[in-house]
Amino acid sequence: MDVTYPPERTFTTRSGQAMRLRPIRPEDVPNLFAFHERLSRESLRMRYFTPRRRLTEDVARHLCTVDFRDRAAFVASPLESDAIHGIGRYERDAPHSAEVAFIVEDALQGNGIGPALLQRLAEHARAQGIERFTAAVLYENTAMLSVFRNSPFRPQISVEHDCAFVKLDLTVLPEPAAQRPAGRGLAAARLRSLQAPA
Repeated sequence: MDVTYPPERTFTTRSGQAMRLRPIRPEDVPNLFAFHERLSRESLRMRYFTPRRRLTEDVARHLCTVDFRDRAAFVASPLESDAIHGIGRYERDAPHSAEVAFIVEDALQGNGIGPALLQRLAEHARAQGIERFTAAVLYENTAMLSVFRNSPFRPQISVEHDCAFVKLDLTVLPEPAAQRPAGRGLAAARLRSLQAPA
């Protein structure tokens, strides 16, 4: 597969740790296995709606091999290694729309990794002609729903039974901080910490 990999970005978590947002690569298969081994059954259930069985080699290879046009994935890694601590990915499901999903290692949840991954995915998706993200989230997954609600992308959320369906408008560029509703200030500040590498 002929792939042009997008550039890395760096950001600072809420706890002050500098991390990289980097494109996933086929050689990340061992890192992905190690990441999944560290996830709790509850985190797996929130992401996959059921406690997911161990990854197979074929599935792991598929998840790590993307074209960054119709399928893209970015991972959060420390500056000093390629260990995976969070993943955000999209899969195009229509010419201008893609389904998005995230999972973050238990020990680092609530540190702003989810919003940073969302911002990076949105930046890349817009360059590929994608104008909308959709997501299906368990309604009890309040942390993930908060990431969507606090995003600058005019979230629309509907609920059916135990599932929330999310739509995000990627044509909306983030507003200057002074113009944002107060409830979005902290998330916006964390997103502004994204910066291109020197």
